[in-house]
Amino acid sequence: MARPRKRLPSDLADLSRKTEILEREMIAQRAAIERLKQLGQVRPQPLRADNGHDSSALRRRISR
Repeated sequence: MARPRKRLPSDLADLSRKTEILEREMIAQRAAIERLKQLGQVRPQPLRADNGHDSSALRRRISR
């Protein structure tokens, strides 16, 4: 039966560094997924706050 390998301090440092990198990447992916979910939601109101009037069309009607 094989004996377990001894852990070297450098192995733990590499593992710790890789874990930090993976955690940062997962945080970035979670944030991107949340942004995509927000973009995919149906908004109850349009993004414009001009009560549905096109200002250029309104100006054309007034100037006539």
